[in-house]
Amino acid sequence: MPHAISGPDRGPGPHGHARLFPWASVPILWLLLWALAGSAAWPAAAQAPGPPAAEPLRLEAATGRTSLAGHFARLVDPDHALTFADVLRADAEGRFEPQTLFRGAGQTPDVHWYRFDLLRETGAPADWILELGEAYIDHLDLHVPASLVPGPAASGGAAGYRVIRMGDFVPFSQRPMRSRLHATPLTLPEGQPVSLYLRVESVSSITLRAAVYAVPAFAGYQMTNLLFLGLFFGVLAILMVGYVALGLLLRDGALLAYTGYVASVFIFYLFSSGIGALLLPDMPGELTNLLVGGSAFLGVAAAAGMWDRILSLRVQFPILHRIYAGIRWMGILAVPTAMSPAYSITNPVVLTVASLSTVIGAALSVRLAVKNPADTSARFYAAAALAAVAGLTVTQFTVRGTLPVDLMFADPYQFAVLVSVLCLGSGLALRIRRLQVERVRAQEESAFATKRAEEQRTFVAMLSHEFRTPLASIQGAAQMIELSGEVRTPSTQSRVRRIVETTRRMSDLVELFLSADALDQGALALKPESVPLDLVMDEALEGLEGLAGTDGEPRLAVTVGTPDRPVRVDVPFLGVAVGNLVRNALRYSPPDTPVRVAAGVAPGVVSGAAGGELVIRVADQGRGMSPEEVERIGSIYFRAASSQGTKGSGLGLYMTQRIVAAHGGTLTVESAVGTGSVFTIRLPGVGGEEAGTATTGTAAGRLPAQ
Repeated sequence: MPHAISGPDRGPGPHGHARLFPWASVPILWLLLWALAGSAAWPAAAQAPGPPAAEPLRLEAATGRTSLAGHFARLVDPDHALTFADVLRADAEGRFEPQTLFRGAGQTPDVHWYRFDLLRETGAPADWILELGEAYIDHLDLHVPASLVPGPAASGGAAGYRVIRMGDFVPFSQRPMRSRLHATPLTLPEGQPVSLYLRVESVSSITLRAAVYAVPAFAGYQMTNLLFLGLFFGVLAILMVGYVALGLLLRDGALLAYTGYVASVFIFYLFSSGIGALLLPDMPGELTNLLVGGSAFLGVAAAAGMWDRILSLRVQFPILHRIYAGIRWMGILAVPTAMSPAYSITNPVVLTVASLSTVIGAALSVRLAVKNPADTSARFYAAAALAAVAGLTVTQFTVRGTLPVDLMFADPYQFAVLVSVLCLGSGLALRIRRLQVERVRAQEESAFATKRAEEQRTFVAMLSHEFRTPLASIQGAAQMIELSGEVRTPSTQSRVRRIVETTRRMSDLVELFLSADALDQGALALKPESVPLDLVMDEALEGLEGLAGTDGEPRLAVTVGTPDRPVRVDVPFLGVAVGNLVRNALRYSPPDTPVRVAAGVAPGVVSGAAGGELVIRVADQGRGMSPEEVERIGSIYFRAASSQGTKGSGLGLYMTQRIVAAHGGTLTVESAVGTGSVFTIRLPGVGGEEAGTATTGTAAGRLPAQ
């Protein structure tokens, strides 16, 4: 569910889904859209001017840190046309609007001018530090009276003012103070109010806050923020290292996508918070924009992939799966725009899509948690989504000016995203545990099934062996009665023949069970020998060629290409395989239709084998099979729907496939309901000593299919 990484509005980051949208989410979504739409203007209440004139901020001896909220005024320059002299003139004319709270202006191309009023009380120290934020603002040009700036840090100016240039487009090494945010020292006169003018321009959103510190207190207050940031980045780093190792070890795409999302959050806040500037002091501002905005866009893509996998959207919600694929590509393709003017267009678009999918995704996660109460991981996913929704909503209201910037001492989404990634990590850990439990259970079930199958095979083999002797005795006694001539009545003779035929079929079935069991266990070794192809076919079709249809014509049409060509196969077993195919074709096709059998040896180029490829085809005009039944051909005891009403055990094709596989060949089936079936046996490299020479007659590659 793509969350949006939205602190500085550099771009979105990850959480979203659809299909369910409970009524409770509608107010949140409406407010979120209202906040997004309000990037150019604040609500009327927020825009209302404050007192007639901003009171100066009084700095006393006991002051450690104090905000400039309520002690500044603002002027908007939408045309970028005002010079500093114009600003001073506008201030004299009363065009600056006093403000009581710092409020975000959203992602606006306008230039904002701020006037800060300071008054150092008697007895207060002379040296102070002015800190401005956020760290990601592009240009902060502070105009101060020349007497207030110690040293050569200031440059240029007009009317007795100098300009101190800050912002992330100013190399860190050239800033007046090397701190996380933008800070400059000031030396204030005692008892005399002074006015400072700040020009703010940024591609990213303008969410300005300003505070004044006593010099001894500055480091202590910075330490508090750095400790929180250290904890924040430490948690993210541990999650990245741990989950990337697990993802690679388990080859789990969801874990790797989660790691990618956490990495994008890490990079985003590393540079948007100003820590990146401490590590890379001379990094160009354009690169900072790319790292911040690009990581946010990639976070959207990574989170979309993560939720796609952990919620099985491909299976559960196919439409959402395609939507998430589109979100991933949107995030990836938007990355280059982070360092161009097009960013002002792509950022709101991607942010809006990510925000909507976050709200919808939260609803879907709650639904899944309610629907599957036994799946604890779903609850953590829901908690992660809800935390992201809450943090995103508060942050967007702050960025767009609906809520004060100083509502919290840090970016609210930074807290929310920390809670979110921890919940996601916990949910994924539970998911890994569940998968491991399921894997162990599957292994135990497989071992149990293997043991049961082994016991069943042993029982069948023992039972089959025990059946052999009584069946042979019954068959022998019946044959002796038939040969003695003592039975003369037709009805009794018919019963004796039925006994002989039944015991023969049962003996064949016993042999079939024993042979199938031996093949299944790999205990039956083939004994290939080189024999002419026609002898192989004679062995396979013995007793079948004389069968006639209802019209008196033979049902079998046999074609053997190059009958004298030697092939190296196990004749008895290959005969069983071909015989099974032919018997099935005769049994399951109408009695007045022919069954065509074609055999031949093709050059070895077909299979790449050293010898020629033996190809045997059996084609009937029976009822045919569905694609689902074709896929199951060769499964033990499987019988297609077309076999209903006919006798059979489901072992014939299983035996055939195992015999063919033992020869290193393949058994393929071409069939459709109502059009009959064609079974093809291909045995590569069995073409004898003449392999590699072209065959004459009907080549295997040109055998008739019907």
